[in-house]
Amino acid sequence: MKERRSPHRTQWAAQFAVASELCKRGYQVALTLGNHPTIDLMVVSPKGAPFQVDVKGQYRDNFWPVRPKVRRDGLFYVLAFVPDGKPNQFFILTQREVTEDIKRNTEKWIERDPSRANREDPMPGVSGDFARQHEDRWDKLPA
Repeated sequence: MKERRSPHRTQWAAQFAVASELCKRGYQVALTLGNHPTIDLMVVSPKGAPFQVDVKGQYRDNFWPVRPKVRRDGLFYVLAFVPDGKPNQFFILTQREVTEDIKRNTEKWIERDPSRANREDPMPGVSGDFARQHEDRWDKLPA
């Protein structure tokens, strides 16, 4: 049986991969370190616009668990697929896009079992199909 990869290894690989991609594009990047940071990267665009990035990493193609956050200006998500032995893939989404897909997926979760209507979705997130529509959309980030 194949050994399960540590989620910490995957998240660190994803954060560094995203930071590297941003640096190659001329962005200044600072990693936030800590047990459970609210954001993973603080970024300044080539033209000086500050924003934040929440990185979600995976090493297998799957649903992206993402908890909704209170709306904040300048928050973006980069879903980083960091598989072993294959090139990384990046899916860049606005906070609004993530929030809307979480809402759609929670509504589907309730439709499958209407008794869930008054319960909180225990596994909110972004579908793989939706994420793939945003592959390499670095143009969404502030210039």
